[in-house]
Amino acid sequence: MAIGVSARLGRFALRSRGEPEDCGARLFPDELCPLLRPAPDPGGRHLASCGADAAPRAVPVVAHLLEPFAGDRADDAAVRLIAHFGSLGRALDASPGQLAAALGRDDDLVGAIVAARALIKAGLREQVARTQVSVRDPRFRDYLRSIIAKSPTECLHATFVAQDWGYLADEMLAQGGTAHVEGDLRRLLGRAFDVGAQGVVLAHNHPSGSAEPSAEDIRLTRRIADLTQAVGVQLLDHLILAGTDIVSMRERGLL
Repeated sequence: MAIGVSARLGRFALRSRGEPEDCGARLFPDELCPLLRPAPDPGGRHLASCGADAAPRAVPVVAHLLEPFAGDRADDAAVRLIAHFGSLGRALDASPGQLAAALGRDDDLVGAIVAARALIKAGLREQVARTQVSVRDPRFRDYLRSIIAKSPTECLHATFVAQDWGYLADEMLAQGGTAHVEGDLRRLLGRAFDVGAQGVVLAHNHPSGSAEPSAEDIRLTRRIADLTQAVGVQLLDHLILAGTDIVSMRERGLL
């Protein structure tokens, strides 16, 4: 799968820190992260009226992405995407149907955008997997944003770590709200045992748009903490994501 995606994306491949600038790749993964976040529109203007000025740095990145497939159409298609969505992040989070609507006659480019989304998430995950996990690390936060922040339904994600906070594994545990989350606590413990985790960082999103912990969030978090502690696995933190906002329940004194 990864080989197929990389081959299709051509010159948009992400560059590792050890590679020279002329290796043919465009960006380091962490250079791409700021472009994934929606740009504010302080003037309250409609996105379509902003054109390429809505996110000037994002337009050439999208154009480079599309160039192997779109050729001379790449610049126009990039401007339409950014004008419609306002940022590269929103464009990459859009459904295939939304992308097709924005691209109009160039809807044959949807497959390239979907493939780029997979490659970017893989690049962010690779950076997390190579380091000690820190809930304050922008790379870790960008990775979590990329996988759950924009989901229209609640998702529970777990990152399993060793005693020194070294990364072991991460995966989506549940989707669909509190009832589904509570039903998958056995899966959480099972995966912790499978990978030999000493600690776990949970993260879930609030589709409502507010990252403030609810009473139900607090109740469930404390229940999970009691269960994991009983079997020798520490719940290190529970992060709540909404848009670009992230709230740490441990920093709030709720864990």
